[in-house]
Amino acid sequence: MSDLVTIKQFNIIGQDERGLTAECFLSRKQDKFVYISRKAGTVSGNTYHQGKSEGTHPKIFVVLSGRIKFSYRKIGTAHVSSIEIAAPAQIEVLPYVTHKVEALEHCVILECNSLSDIKEDRIREEV
Repeated sequence: MSDLVTIKQFNIIGQDERGLTAECFLSRKQDKFVYISRKAGTVSGNTYHQGKSEGTHPKIFVVLSGRIKFSYRKIGTAHVSSIEIAAPAQIEVLPYVTHKVEALEHCVILECNSLSDIKEDRIREEV
């Protein structure tokens, strides 16, 4: 992907008429998560983080269901990158990268941080 954002697909263990079984591994120990459900056509984000806490360095999202368009831009630059991501997938975003999520269909995402992590380290800036 890039040195700013990393997309990791899940390791599919099995798939049959019942559905899919897959695994993923976080790059750090994580015990708090924020559950996010978004309707198709909605946009969230347009924020970046300075990496003040483990929960925002890197910022990690786990896309559990649905499809999203993930757009991002390094602070201080004009170049915007976008990628369509289908669940299941993991997204890691480095500090000083503003990012947004557009739900292309209903989606469920886990943010791998606590609410206090992002309260203390969230700066609004359009992608």
